[in-house]
Amino acid sequence: MFLVIQHADIKTQEKYLPLMRAAVKEGKAHPANLALLEDRLAIRQGKKQIYGSQISIDKTGKATIDAIDDEPNVNKRRAAVGLQPLENYVKQWEIEYHLPAN
Repeated sequence: MFLVIQHADIKTQEKYLPLMRAAVKEGKAHPANLALLEDRLAIRQGKKQIYGSQISIDKTGKATIDAIDDEPNVNKRRAAVGLQPLENYVKQWEIEYHLPAN
């Protein structure tokens, strides 16, 4: 079900986000999946992402991390939902990332 929601249109994502949150609270869905959905929806709404999971490819083919809210604390949030540190995650796109200082 997660993949269907993750790749759905924005209205569907907005509709099912509260259900995903409830499923995580009930232990029926993984927190990392909710994090990915929250990030994707935030970017689609023109907001900064929370967990740094969303990557864009520019015109030249270079991958970049979409804007992250409170970036110095992103790895704390990622760890809390079972995601690996951002600097490890982005290596698959050949992005060299250094966590900014507080």
